[in-house]
Amino acid sequence: MPLTTLFLDMDAFFASAEQHLRPQLRGKPVGVVPVYTADGRPAPSSCCIAVSYAARPAGVRTGTVIHEARRLCPAIRFVHARPAEYVKLHHAIIEAVETVLPVDRVYSIDEMACRLMGDERDPVRAASLALAIKRTLRERFSAALTCSIGVAPNRLLAKVAGDQLKPDGLSIIEPSMLPGCLYPMALDDWPGISRGMLARFAAHGVRTTEGMYTLSEDEMARVFG
Repeated sequence: MPLTTLFLDMDAFFASAEQHLRPQLRGKPVGVVPVYTADGRPAPSSCCIAVSYAARPAGVRTGTVIHEARRLCPAIRFVHARPAEYVKLHHAIIEAVETVLPVDRVYSIDEMACRLMGDERDPVRAASLALAIKRTLRERFSAALTCSIGVAPNRLLAKVAGDQLKPDGLSIIEPSMLPGCLYPMALDDWPGISRGMLARFAAHGVRTTEGMYTLSEDEMARVFG
């Protein structure tokens, strides 16, 4: 089971895109808001669709409503979302990544995967390619626009690896590390496991990743329905 996938996830993409495009916002707590009033203010009923990492220690998260974000982080700067700019930047990022590795599949505006072939599957070589991608993004854009990269034997595990060291991280899950390296993960750290799914796992007596790993294929099918 070789390393096959390099998964790239842009960190807090809409917020970091704004910090890249507006240098005065770099290093500051920023919330990206989709709805503004006619007089150019964030709509009070709106919420943050992206939050910079500088705002997160105060408790501001994606989905935090405007008044609560202001209460938690008085210094937060709100910016009106600019989807067209993010799409342009997304395409430019793909072009930059492809100077190092071909992009095999784009999963969203801030996620993509590259297939590793031949000697690219060697952990040292894979790490070198990941670092080359990070360096290319810094050189073409700015230090404000970072990504986290995971490398693993399949796409799901590569995504999980990339989530382990955010922001600006690089993590490799080698086959010899499995499954033990996954056991510390909470069940809802896995993509697709929501609060409702947690309840379904609990109904089957499973509350940990290690417990999930002991389930048979048929048992997993019953949990997921």
